Amino acid sequence: MEYSEQQGEETKNQILPTGVPGFDALFDQNGIPRRNAVLIAGGTGTGKSTFCRQVCYNLVTQGKHCMYVSFEESINRIERSMNAFGWDARTYIDSGQLLIQKINPLDILRMKFGSIGGSGSATELSYKIKPLIIPREFNPELIVVDSLTAVISASLSKEKNYRVYLQQLFGFFEETGATSFLVTETEPMPTRFSETGIEEFLADGIIVLYNISRGDSRESAIEVLKMRYSHHQKKIFAMEISPKGIIVHPDKQLSIAIK
Repeated sequence: MEYSEQQGEETKNQILPTGVPGFDALFDQNGIPRRNAVLIAGGTGTGKSTFCRQVCYNLVTQGKHCMYVSFEESINRIERSMNAFGWDARTYIDSGQLLIQKINPLDILRMKFGSIGGSGSATELSYKIKPLIIPREFNPELIVVDSLTAVISASLSKEKNYRVYLQQLFGFFEETGATSFLVTETEPMPTRFSETGIEEFLADGIIVLYNISRGDSRESAIEVLKMRYSHHQKKIFAMEISPKGIIVHPDKQLSIAIK
């Protein structure tokens, strides 16, 4: 094998193609750098969860493993939403490739901090408790957390507990070696892309989904706002949520300015 071919193969192994039609074309290397922690940000109904579930489905159909952690929706509702797009989640759950966990964010905070208020000693002890549990021998290619907004909503002492949890969560992702998607809820036309701003600082990437109002209609759009270790398009592109999932149109740029 020529050196250039070997180098190309190594580069390929460092990239995670999402399989979302049109999306990977926004990157020079046709995918997201592996092991990146990526915020999936946007307002209600923009397709954040659909995007994450679509990528999970694409990966498990290739024989890879994915873990989807929900702090809000039940496992049954997630399955139903995937089935609606023709994504047979149950087959891959039964095969052990797709793991869907439903976790109460209050339980996670109590486990880590002893109480929602938390004391200094409890905060110190929390570093010994993993922020998420991955079953032994399960090595996910992708971990989805849906959503971080639910965790901060459950935390009464946000400045203390949430920051500690968040910092440990990002460190946990780095240790697993998995790529991670973290869903965050924003305003319909956001100027910030997370609840506290810490998420944006810690994340390797930010993908923003928009639902743009134009008169009596709306347009869906997507933007790769930030992505470390990659070269990507720095524009907003048209997107649609079709009966088979999200489709990105890299040949159609949009403006989010409302006229």
